[in-house]
Amino acid sequence: MLQSMTGYGKATCEHNSRKIIIEIRSLNGKSQDLNVKIASAYREKELDIRNKIIRRLERGKIEFSIIF
Repeated sequence: MLQSMTGYGKATCEHNSRKIIIEIRSLNGKSQDLNVKIASAYREKELDIRNKIIRRLERGKIEFSIIF
């Protein structure tokens, strides 16, 4: 089965009166290029997030953001 590496996803939720928006975009590419945008208050979680994304998406240009 051939699967495209191009895609877009967005999720929104509310938690403790805070709106949280998560977006992920990917474009075709031979190598993996991951860009994570996250609030500085949550930087300690960035490595965990990166590792989870890398395990699931094998290649391509990937942009991931969490907006509070």
